[in-house]
Formats: sequence, structure tokens, C-alpha cells
Amino acid sequence: MSALLFKNFTKYALLRAAFWGIMGIILFALPDFFLDGMFYAIVGYMLVDGILRIVDFVRESAANHIHEKKAGSPLRYFSLVVAVLLLVVVIHSIIFRDLLIQVTPVYLGGLLLLRGILYFVIALCANTFMQRGLLVALSGIVFLGGAAVLVFTFGFGIGGIPGLIKVSGAALLLACLYELAAYLVYRKNLGNRSNEEDIQ
Repeated sequence: MSALLFKNFTKYALLRAAFWGIMGIILFALPDFFLDGMFYAIVGYMLVDGILRIVDFVRESAANHIHEKKAGSPLRYFSLVVAVLLLVVVIHSIIFRDLLIQVTPVYLGGLLLLRGILYFVIALCANTFMQRGLLVALSGIVFLGGAAVLVFTFGFGIGGIPGLIKVSGAALLLACLYELAAYLVYRKNLGNRSNEEDIQ
């Protein structure tokens, strides 16, 4: 189960890494984007994430039907529930965008906190102690980054809005780093497994 969870997570890891990385760089290069466009970027991310989860669910269901399997992985049903929740949040965000756009930092901080928790769970699925240690450390840093965004949002940070933007950009780049690290760990483990099969 843990191997399947890790595999499913890394399926779109590079795509997510690109999103987090680009958003982080944009915040450092164009600080005004934080208040003007970040809300729509987050909503767009949740929309794409939800759609991809639904597509994966349909594909796996079709594959199970072809191979006459009565049930697939329980993870796919959990993923479908997450997809529905994401789409509900997206619809809610679009309807009430005039109000919610003012709390963009809360959206971002909350999203990073949830990603940090997910990253920790994924880290526990790694094969070796060193891999788990690396990913657990990075997941903790991402979680703290999300917490820092919320702290700065409510005025407890230093530097006001510019400080909040810099913290947010750094947190996004850390999320990008985790996604890349998780993908490389998965590819390395996959390569090792292939080599062992060739030897046998």
C-alpha cells in the first residue's frame, strides 16, 4: 500500500514542482502578483488537481472493468473524495471571489500546511531510512513555511506585506524542492528494483 501511495504521489510530482517553483520565482520577481493574481493561481491549481484525480479514477475504473476486477485500490476512492472536495472549494472560491481574494495569504498558508502534512505521510512511504529522513525534514520545513505565511498574514511577522511576500515565495520554493526530491527518490528506487530483477 505504501509503495502504491508513493507511486501515485510522484505521478504528477514534476508538474506540481513546476507550479510551485514558478509561483515562488514570480513572487520574488513580481511582488504585486501576490495580491493581484495569486488567488486565481491557487484556485487554478486546485481545479487542475481535482480534474486529474477524476481522470485517474475513471482510467483505473475502466482498466478494472476490462480486466474484470471487482474492486480497485481503496486509494482511488479516497482520491475521488478529495477531487470532489477540491472542486467544491473551487466553485465556492469563484462565486465568492470578491470576498475571498482578500484572504489569499490564508488560502496559501492553509494549502501549504495541508501539503506539509501530506508530504510527511508520503515521506514515511520511502524505502530507506535516509530517504525517509530527508523527506520528513523537507515536509516539516514546508509545514513550517505554511505556518509562517499565516503568522505573517495576521501581522505577527516582520516587514509587513513585503515580508509576507518573501516568506510566501520561499515556502513555495521549498514545496518545489520537496516535489523534486520525492520524484528523484522514487526514480532511484524504481531503478534499483529493475536492476535487482535483471540480476535474478
